Amino acid sequence: MQDVNNFNFSQVDISRYAAVYTWLEQASFQRVPALSLWLDTVIFKTPVLFINQLPTDNALLARLGIQNSGDLSGKITLKVGHAWLRNRYPLRFSQFETQAKITIDKNTITPLITIEDQQQNTSTLFFKAGWGGAILNPLPVASLANETEVWQIDPFRLVDETLQLPVIPAADATTESGRRILTSHVDGDGFPSKGWFPGKPYTAEVLLEHVFKKYTLPQTVSVIEGEVGERGLYPKESPQLEAIARKIFKLPHVEIASHTFSHPFFWDFDKVVDSSAYGENLPIPGYTVDYNNEIIGSIDYINKNLAPKNKKARLVLWSGKADPKEDILAIAEKANLLNVNGGNTYVVRGNDNFTQVSPTITWYPSAVHVYAPVLNENLYTNLWTEHHDGYGRAVETFQLLGEPRRLKTISIYYHMYSGAYPASLKGLTNVYDWAIKQKATPLYLSEYAERARTLYETGLSKTLSGEWLITSTGIKSIRAPYRLGYPVTPTSELAGWNQGPDGNYLMLTKTRTRLQFSTTQSNAPSYRVPMHNLQSG
Repeated sequence: MQDVNNFNFSQVDISRYAAVYTWLEQASFQRVPALSLWLDTVIFKTPVLFINQLPTDNALLARLGIQNSGDLSGKITLKVGHAWLRNRYPLRFSQFETQAKITIDKNTITPLITIEDQQQNTSTLFFKAGWGGAILNPLPVASLANETEVWQIDPFRLVDETLQLPVIPAADATTESGRRILTSHVDGDGFPSKGWFPGKPYTAEVLLEHVFKKYTLPQTVSVIEGEVGERGLYPKESPQLEAIARKIFKLPHVEIASHTFSHPFFWDFDKVVDSSAYGENLPIPGYTVDYNNEIIGSIDYINKNLAPKNKKARLVLWSGKADPKEDILAIAEKANLLNVNGGNTYVVRGNDNFTQVSPTITWYPSAVHVYAPVLNENLYTNLWTEHHDGYGRAVETFQLLGEPRRLKTISIYYHMYSGAYPASLKGLTNVYDWAIKQKATPLYLSEYAERARTLYETGLSKTLSGEWLITSTGIKSIRAPYRLGYPVTPTSELAGWNQGPDGNYLMLTKTRTRLQFSTTQSNAPSYRVPMHNLQSG
């Protein structure tokens, strides 16, 4: 992704890219004429997809077989392309906006979605050609009144149909040992809250007895120092709270993490934020947010006061908006700390829209931000205002993002306050009970983060003889679409492979791997997956 306003097109090595797409307003093409000049040099050499608007350069459009012939008028209806929009948010046109009349050379361009006005004038909104294609406003994403967006067509099919890219293997962070990764992590919020159970135990005690002890798969648990530590909000209760934390961290299958010192609700103040609802952080008397203290200070506190001798915290779970900028990420990076949280992934039946599926990471020159694969129970309970058992619907999320494409891991993610009510506890344990029945590979969140953060350090190339060369410092899984065939690489190159919903998942054992594929399976390496005991204790 590049910003065309400050991009040097003369330095682009187009051989490094499989395709080019633009997602711009017309004003951007007008403001940056160098973009159209550059597109004119790459068109017909590299597939190009125009999203939202076409270039304004008429000579370039004519070369592509496209003409802007004015505007449609009156009521606009869909003429061609109903199948593309079936079971999707309906295509709507605003009476306050003009709709361009786009005509195409049908000898070289295939129309996919066409609209018509009251005078039977037509315009092609979506088309494909030998050079790529275009999908134009108001496609492909609609903005709704509740401040959400929805894809109006299948984005995967959009790319496949227009760009027609060659099938290649892909670095994968969803899978380990040929099976989907399963992680569990807990933000420390609500550790001192009392649960609605006999004896009014702390929510952390409820989770200790009913979740952390019961489910012996790898679990990552964090605390907020400002909630449990002596220099925080509850110094008188701190000895009791710290004792509970030590019991949790002593469990052999629990990994320790920090959820910061004062739980900043906002990390990027370059964005316009309204802090009136929450404040900027927990109201610890006399404290002003210090990011070094939030990250390194809280880790040091945990390691010195709460962690058993054989464990150390090396993972920070971002709080609040979980949107730290590069300079804040670099604090953790320089301290050799991993980081997770943030992202926007939330999908359930009836709201299974890919606009709310975030990438795995955001890469910066000095740091990597690893997003939580799936959001926590706040989204499933309408910010904890209703349906306290709503997190049980996370199972729907895992199913929708597991097939027909494995987009995310099984990521159980919640807060300490999930131990507040019988209903919230039941919703949570229902998710665990489902997860342990799956054929999955359980990992600590730090292990997932170690793999995910190296996505941008994974190299893929193909030799003239047809071999694939994979180089990676941390990725251990490669997804090979079924159209590539079966791996026939010597067993010394792979630990094995397993079939998934969208391809074969290959198990890497080295930082450099040579791969070959065949349409037959006879010479493929044997498949072995380490077995894990996922049953509850």
